[in-house]
Amino acid sequence: MKDSTKQIPFSSPDIQQGEIDAIAKVIRSGWLAEGQNTKAFEDLFCQYTGSPYAKAVSNCTAALHLSCIAAGCGPGEEVIVPAQTHVATAHAVEYTGAKPVFADVDSTTGNIDIRSAKRCLTDRTRGVIPVHMAGIACDMDSLVQFCTEHDLFLIEDCAHGLGSRYKGQHVGTFGLAGCFSFYPT
Repeated sequence: MKDSTKQIPFSSPDIQQGEIDAIAKVIRSGWLAEGQNTKAFEDLFCQYTGSPYAKAVSNCTAALHLSCIAAGCGPGEEVIVPAQTHVATAHAVEYTGAKPVFADVDSTTGNIDIRSAKRCLTDRTRGVIPVHMAGIACDMDSLVQFCTEHDLFLIEDCAHGLGSRYKGQHVGTFGLAGCFSFYPT
């Protein structure tokens, strides 16, 4: 019996000769990290997003973890995260010794449900990490207001949000930090 299943690729990168030549040039330069190309990338990223700062790190998990450290997150504290996300969002919180607390998500957008986030609030809550799921921006007005009212940090997980805007403002520019990913999908 012939197998009639069709393979659908998870992602199909479009790598042309120009990209291969650019990679070869970087390798030949001896600067595999923190070189002139990294600085140029960070500058272009700031221009694109409207953010005053950008720092390239190895992946979004590292960016989320470093942002949690910068926020002063630690043992005995809690950070509200959406229940539907990549595990990296919760892991970044756990790496600091804090506890991720899972809020429900909106069934239409897949983004954190602000009413559920409010129910998760305790005296140990230090911050919120919403995820802009599948390019759909979270309700940043409600999240910023919630965080401001309760003196919580706001770190945006923008792994799926590059190019996404909320009321004309690029996601990742509303809180303490916005963390992006360049995973092929």
